[in-house]
Amino acid sequence: MALENARDIRMVCFDLDGTLVDRTVFIWSTLHEHFGTDRLRRKQAACDYQAGRISYAEWFENDLRLLAERDADRESIITTFGSLSPTPGAIETLTELRRRGYRLAVISGSLDILLDHFFHDFAFDHVLINRIRFDEQGRIDGGTHTPYDLEGKADGLREIAAREGLSVEQCAFVGDNVNDLAVMRLAGLSIGINIKSPAVAEAADLAIDKPDLRSILNLLAGARG
Repeated sequence: MALENARDIRMVCFDLDGTLVDRTVFIWSTLHEHFGTDRLRRKQAACDYQAGRISYAEWFENDLRLLAERDADRESIITTFGSLSPTPGAIETLTELRRRGYRLAVISGSLDILLDHFFHDFAFDHVLINRIRFDEQGRIDGGTHTPYDLEGKADGLREIAAREGLSVEQCAFVGDNVNDLAVMRLAGLSIGINIKSPAVAEAADLAIDKPDLRSILNLLAGARG
């Protein structure tokens, strides 16, 4: 989609880690490094998933087990977020996009606790993300994995576009890393920000060097209809 057709966009979808939240590439890696989980078991699970020996759900459950073994709980996980922050301009950009009439969504392999921590006052129309469950003492008690991570992000875009009665061509996606490539190639408008890979810059209709989300407001003037 040519940039001049950005006026046809009705919904703007965002990645979370590195896109809406700065100072992390993947929150899973940030948490594992902070809590000192077993690197060999982490690496083995990632290799097993990539080789098709385990499912995404099993990979997700393995990550939660590793974190729980290191006594990661709700309070200590939230404490970890102290080194992170919303990407510059994120709150202002979301608020202004809402004012301009856009539907807003998150499609991410990140965690709901991170989104809730930094954007608890903002109601997205759709959120497709991994969710951690905690018991009454705040300990990790399982969770629900998202089917819409990695290549599945494109399916997530199709799903929420259908819910809204939109085509994928009427949806924009804002991302930063290679796990966003499938959905960026599908979306009607793809925007790369805080870019971590040359492949993302190449795939994006607009690649923003400045890590400030307000840069996208010049392109998305308002939803029509």
